[in-house]
Amino acid sequence: MTDSHCHLDRCADPEAAVDPGLVAMVTVGTDVERSRLAIAAARAHPNVYAAVGVHPNDASRAADAATRAAITDLAGDPLVVAIGETGFDRYWDDESPEAQRFAFDWQLGLARALGKPLVLHVRDKQGREEAALAAAAAIAGGGYGNGVLHCFSGHPELLAAGLAAGWYVSFAGNLTYKSAADIRAAAARVPVERLLVETDSPYLSPMPLRGKPNSPANVRLTAAALADVLGADPEALERQLDANAERCFGFAAARAARGRSDPEPPPPAAPSGTEA
Repeated sequence: MTDSHCHLDRCADPEAAVDPGLVAMVTVGTDVERSRLAIAAARAHPNVYAAVGVHPNDASRAADAATRAAITDLAGDPLVVAIGETGFDRYWDDESPEAQRFAFDWQLGLARALGKPLVLHVRDKQGREEAALAAAAAIAGGGYGNGVLHCFSGHPELLAAGLAAGWYVSFAGNLTYKSAADIRAAAARVPVERLLVETDSPYLSPMPLRGKPNSPANVRLTAAALADVLGADPEALERQLDANAERCFGFAAARAARGRSDPEPPPPAAPSGTEA
């Protein structure tokens, strides 16, 4: 299994959070220092890879040339497999929409220059959709076909924009919550070759662990719930999800740079009850 999005540096015990039984974990930086920690974790563990960027709730930092230069330098590390997380957050009022759009555009340009996927964070207040609509417009106007809708919330216009652009859609532990019927309905509409799963550790623990600190190992619970949603064979879906993550993040190049010879994930079998 692959955890396509976690924050090892925010876990109570980052070393203990690393699950050697997972094929891969992508630990995501949210500012310069946490991006450095993500790379350090990737260097320390053979199945950990890094994403670097500036989170939308720190978006004004991207206006600083030194911050942009530091992230750009870090992004060139071969163990960095994605840029972000960037995006649009209207749940918190820490940053202006203008600052978030500037940070998004800059990180989109960086991802494009490096040929790495862009990890997109989108969060709205309950019953609102300003962030989702801003993200959908940004994807449609960005002309970049390599990205991940992280911790997807189910918004139909955002899903349509992401799929039209060729992006991947990643589902987290909230897929398992009783109130998340819209997220499960969205998952059923995603082509199986565009699906990813994540933990967003230490947040969003899946059922029956909701309310407890999350860890990458729990990605298996989300994958099992996704198999139920799709009516798919769980083992076949796990193989498909690993193949999707391999394709999205280009782990093979990072493995080669690390000087390792890990076997490629097994070829995916089309899960039953899903559309390829």
